[in-house]
Amino acid sequence: MVNNGFKTVETTSGPFDPGGQPELETGQPLQLGFFGWNVRAGMTASKAVLTDEPRLADYWVWERSSKLIKLAEQIGFDYQVPFGRWIGGGGEMNFNGAALDFLASAAATAPITEKMGVISTAHITYGFHPLHIAKFGATIDHISNGRWGLNIVSGYQAQERAAFGRLDPLDHDEAYDMAEEFVVLMKHLWHEKERFNFEGKYYQSYGAVVAPGPSRNPRPVLMNAGGSPKGIDFAVRNVDVVFTLAPSLEGYREKVAHVRELSSKYNRKVKIATMSWASIEATDELAEERLAWYEDHIDLDAVYAYYTALAGIDTFGAGDSSPKGDDYPGYKGLTKEFVETFSIGMTSPRLYGSPETVAEKIRALHDVGIESLFINFADPQKGLHQMQDDVLPILRKMGIRK
Repeated sequence: MVNNGFKTVETTSGPFDPGGQPELETGQPLQLGFFGWNVRAGMTASKAVLTDEPRLADYWVWERSSKLIKLAEQIGFDYQVPFGRWIGGGGEMNFNGAALDFLASAAATAPITEKMGVISTAHITYGFHPLHIAKFGATIDHISNGRWGLNIVSGYQAQERAAFGRLDPLDHDEAYDMAEEFVVLMKHLWHEKERFNFEGKYYQSYGAVVAPGPSRNPRPVLMNAGGSPKGIDFAVRNVDVVFTLAPSLEGYREKVAHVRELSSKYNRKVKIATMSWASIEATDELAEERLAWYEDHIDLDAVYAYYTALAGIDTFGAGDSSPKGDDYPGYKGLTKEFVETFSIGMTSPRLYGSPETVAEKIRALHDVGIESLFINFADPQKGLHQMQDDVLPILRKMGIRK
């Protein structure tokens, strides 16, 4: 104990929502996020992007990405959501090898937008202190007039963790215990008006305060992607948007039911989100041809490097079937199915087809309980215009968008 004259807060674990949770409704039955705009090639690990790098790979360059973000807001997207990478996956196409910072970039997107939520991503297992993120976030929340939110990444890639000088492996469950303490201290920092002490197992803070606090009342929106039972439990206990992936619509239905059961248990409200990869063409046949083009040029070295770096990442969920196999030796011990689904969309739902087909795929996700859909476009410039002109009118007729 430190005797510095400041009170010591008692709560160090969740659920903990001083002042309640932030309002999550935007008036849209299905919220849309413009996803992965900040990183080279997004979710497309294919050498095909090398045929037009400015358009298909390097749209993260601010001159281009700032225009894309403005267009996404104009169309009606509810959030911009960056993809968090410190080190890329390599390969000939340098997959994810360049990325605008996914915390600070929200401060840049705030002044060029008016309504869109501006989201940051933070890896809490890389050595950041909750005071860092609480202060940075409160500042961006002021700049954006209360539109900032935080995606908390509790998993890690070993090579990225090593880049921060951390060579020790981190236990899966312990990472979530750390994350919970991180979030609770951050919430204290956004709630307390006077300096205070915090003494947890993983984080301590003495005489801390964040002034000014966030503009949003009672605090910014928090997101997390957890796939394992421990991860999902952490997310429902501590954040507002639970990001999940599943291999099928039935898998999504089961995960949604589990999240709803936990949210009732903890008396908390959460939105359920997932990510997707999109390639929209005039017809299904053209979309199939485009997908085949990407798949014919998969960058195997990039996929393998990315997969082997995934130690600690929990998005896909503990207990999912192993992607390793020997049915296609050219895929370096990974199954052909995994390589294809991972390289094009990172195992997320793939929204390819005509506008009508893509709209139906989106409706199917909404029908099984997905309330927020983050979309990474293979060709963002083309994809955003297709959403505006062709897909969104269909979604409005379906009652999924207003």
